[in-house]
Amino acid sequence: MRRPYRRLGLILAALAISAGLYGLWWNQAAEAAKAELERWIEARRGADFNITHEGVSASGFPMRIDLLVAKPYVSQEGKRPFAWRGPDLVTARISSLTPGLLNIEAHGAHRLDYRGKQANLVFEKAEASLTFSASGFEALHLALERATASGFFSQPLSLGRLVLDGAYQRDVPPDDLTAPTASLALALEALSLPPEAKGLSSEMVKAAHINLSLRGPVPNSLKAEPLAAWNDAGGILNIDALHAEWGPLVLDGDGTFALDRQLMPIAPFGLKAKGVFETVDALAERGWIEEADALPVKLALAVLAKEPPDPDSGMMRLPLTLQGRDLFIGPARLARLPNPPWVDE
Repeated sequence: MRRPYRRLGLILAALAISAGLYGLWWNQAAEAAKAELERWIEARRGADFNITHEGVSASGFPMRIDLLVAKPYVSQEGKRPFAWRGPDLVTARISSLTPGLLNIEAHGAHRLDYRGKQANLVFEKAEASLTFSASGFEALHLALERATASGFFSQPLSLGRLVLDGAYQRDVPPDDLTAPTASLALALEALSLPPEAKGLSSEMVKAAHINLSLRGPVPNSLKAEPLAAWNDAGGILNIDALHAEWGPLVLDGDGTFALDRQLMPIAPFGLKAKGVFETVDALAERGWIEEADALPVKLALAVLAKEPPDPDSGMMRLPLTLQGRDLFIGPARLARLPNPPWVDE
């Protein structure tokens, strides 16, 4: 009878030793993660950033490491100075099961100072996930829920939900134009707008989403030189899906965005719209277009639409094109837009 007890004792001793060794490893890994975060902060400070916090602690034993950063603050001087003050705690989480995944939680109150304006933002939920490989960044997921923002406009804004997903396909050769090198999907729900930004007789954008895919080498910025290189390589931005519900207006469609030799946009869109005539009336009521022009505009839209509105859905097809600074429906120019920022450099 002694041998089974002895074997059990040996197993328990082995488990205790293993647990102790794992605990030692976890403590060392947590300290290494904290040191790496401090090194990253120090490197950013060397790049004209000012980064402070009120301490970093670790938790999450045994399956993960949570780095808890107390009251982080980031600012930068220069042409576009800004400052951001985070909530009481920002959590950065890594797991031994998925070492290439970094999760960040920043629920609560944020303050943003930009170009002399201050905004206060509150997120009931603010989470982000970053995926990395040995080659670098691969994917981003951002989720915000029940958010409010005040300071930029005369009245606070609110947001029910926003989800952003981005991916960088590193295995696609830059000269391969058949597969996307990057993609982005943005979806939002229940975005309230202040009076100066409404325009369409509604304070609420009920829903909106857009899916984008980029072909050609990914530009490292939206400046003239990298965009010219992307354009010379045959780069194209596909708008794979577009949907918006704002007041009486409902939009569905897709399109393609490219640049000409002068880096001016060329963008044909295939759109279906509902509530177009009601939208024109709303814009006239708000003074965005002259009331006397409302009827001619509606008549022009009816003539330029490719076909009558669908009797069931009320959707009508509108051939919309952006060419340089001019926005057209069919052959009729609707608006002249300002130059894109990279052309004015």
